[in-house]
Amino acid sequence: MSKRTYHSWTEEESARLYKFVLRCERNWAEVQRQFPQFSMLQLQNRFQIMRKQMQLKEQKNDEKVAEAVNNTETIQQLVNLFQQL
Repeated sequence: MSKRTYHSWTEEESARLYKFVLRCERNWAEVQRQFPQFSMLQLQNRFQIMRKQMQLKEQKNDEKVAEAVNNTETIQQLVNLFQQL
């Protein structure tokens, strides 16, 4: 039975992987040649995790923008109400 080894990805490794995957158009054999210390599955998993994290950040940013727009509209409505008084 082989012992599993875990690797904590550094920010530099993650950024390099992400850029390289996009440049190679997800040609995983080519990606693995650039990262021989990792299996193809490890590389694919790491890329998917990073992609999900980026999607979640974008979603949260979109929600913040929508909230700010709603707050701006509410503030404008209050200003209009006070002007009518």
